Amino acid sequence: MRRAMSLILAAALAGGAAAAQEEPEVPDPGAPLGAVPTAHVDRPFDRYALPVAPFGGDDAALDEVEGRVIWTGYRLDDPEASAAEVMAGYRGRLEALGFTPMLDCADAACGGFDFRFGVQLLPAPAMLLDAADFRQLSARREGESDKPTFASVLVSRVLSAIHVQTVLVLPAEAARGAAPLEDLAAAAAPRILPQDEAVLKERLTAQGHVSVRGLAFETGGAALSAESAPALEVTAKLLQANPEMSILIVGHSDNTGALEANIDLSRRRAEAVRTALIGLGVAPGRLEAHGAGFLAPVTTNTTPEGRAMNRRVELVLR
Repeated sequence: MRRAMSLILAAALAGGAAAAQEEPEVPDPGAPLGAVPTAHVDRPFDRYALPVAPFGGDDAALDEVEGRVIWTGYRLDDPEASAAEVMAGYRGRLEALGFTPMLDCADAACGGFDFRFGVQLLPAPAMLLDAADFRQLSARREGESDKPTFASVLVSRVLSAIHVQTVLVLPAEAARGAAPLEDLAAAAAPRILPQDEAVLKERLTAQGHVSVRGLAFETGGAALSAESAPALEVTAKLLQANPEMSILIVGHSDNTGALEANIDLSRRRAEAVRTALIGLGVAPGRLEAHGAGFLAPVTTNTTPEGRAMNRRVELVLR
């Protein structure tokens, strides 16, 4: 009991201090005592799929809410802490902030593996989830206007650490509108923007690996299509601007077919990307090509959407 109370108190104090010093208008769920932050993302306007019911393979378990979305991740390295006591701290903290629970569940009662593959998570290792040991709390707080604030807290023990993800969705209006398009021909031409390279570098250095979106191959083969050119040029520009980087190019597949065949195909696709980058001026000695087949999926292979996400090429810092 004493330990659980200390975690509750720590969450309240940490949250209160942060809210007072930085953004008093934003309710802060806080953090367990001794936890270290693993990620923080503040999007002025975005959409979040809030868990509102146990998962059973349908969309009824999620409520799409929009507004300012603030993601925060924490890791608590304490082999004695449990997901239940950490969540108890958050439960008391949200209640003190005026939130009303919408969903408060654990493990199989949340949907188990269906929950694991249906919920939105911060990229690993910022957030890890064990489908056999986790707690989910979703809550709502009414505001002065007719737009409420939503909070989601996910706590999971993975080996000797507790992983925590909090998501706040606050009322906000989209800042971007839509205007008539004057020049269709110019808009249809592929364009490489400086921020594309910057985003690729940011994710690569922060996570150690990043998927290169926009690459397309012939069906069942390793030949790159012409539509892959913008993604290849952005990748080449990144490597030319950062000569200290050495990269592993790793091909990944879905689980259709034999493992050996998929490893071979994913390796040949990685080789095709390596060859293309060399042709764009990247030194061969900085690039290695490998194939992982379907040994490292990013999501389930049981749906067409999941299989499409698992078919990818990643850059890995060496």
